Amino acid sequence: MHRIVFVILLFLALPGRAELEAPDINEGELRFLTEPPAQPPHLHSTQVSIGEESLRTGWVGVRQCHYRFGPLGAMEVVFNKERVRKLRIVRADHIGRAWIEGASVQLADVGTEAVLCLQSENRSLQRNETGAYAWHGGPYMRRFLDGYFPMQVQLALDYPPAALRLLAIEPPELKLKAVAHPGLLRLEALFEGRLDITVRFAAGSATPGVGWQ
Repeated sequence: MHRIVFVILLFLALPGRAELEAPDINEGELRFLTEPPAQPPHLHSTQVSIGEESLRTGWVGVRQCHYRFGPLGAMEVVFNKERVRKLRIVRADHIGRAWIEGASVQLADVGTEAVLCLQSENRSLQRNETGAYAWHGGPYMRRFLDGYFPMQVQLALDYPPAALRLLAIEPPELKLKAVAHPGLLRLEALFEGRLDITVRFAAGSATPGVGWQ
């Protein structure tokens, strides 16, 4: 099955000393955290807009912002080149240089208080043979060499409630911190490793006032 890659974060500078001295560096296995780390982790906030046209084409509108990078010499945000278009930088604070290179955003001289916001269209909505839909996001990760470090993801997903009915979210642990109403889904995750998110929909409207079906 072909996996839609939404965004990959590759950190090309040394993480904080406290992170490197941790005795159990995560090697990619997904682990949800019940308590925030002592040092606030990188925050990735994403707004996804699924419109009527998205149901026909699979392309959705995306705005994502990144906070709490930590000081970095260089880093990149990489997209699947077949599944991203109209990529542009809409905000780059406390970053020496930010530019688009193919299907990636390259950053140099990233400051401690850096904020990066991007806007794009992503082909991340799929329709199967039964008429059901699935939106895929990820893998979300904060990586240095072979180690993965804590990261926080906030997702706001809007969709046409007259055309789609929310069925499920994967991994199921995400449902514990999710708010769902017809037409919208809001969730948050604090984790280490690689996180792939799938939100599944059935065609047709939901019962008024009910989110999860």
